[in-house]
Amino acid sequence: MYLFNYISDERVIDSLCSKLSPPLVTLLAKGPEIQYLALRNALLILQRRPEILRNDIRVFFCKYNDPIYVKVTKLELIFMLASPENMTEVLAELRE
Repeated sequence: MYLFNYISDERVIDSLCSKLSPPLVTLLAKGPEIQYLALRNALLILQRRPEILRNDIRVFFCKYNDPIYVKVTKLELIFMLASPENMTEVLAELRE
């Protein structure tokens, strides 16, 4: 992410951004501690480039057995990724 500052070609940056999402999403299948670290890093990534995880909002939906610190971080990410296009999914998740 830091090295994006030194790349002038926007197409290269878009290509690299598309490769960031799958490994981060894969870490969400690990234990709660690793999951929490991945979620905190996702928050940092979204502050700079929200388009990276824009299509992956469903992976941040809370599971019933998630620890509270993971749930709170997931909710924070859901709010950051919420848009008019995915609002029905977000509202359904919040209702649950």
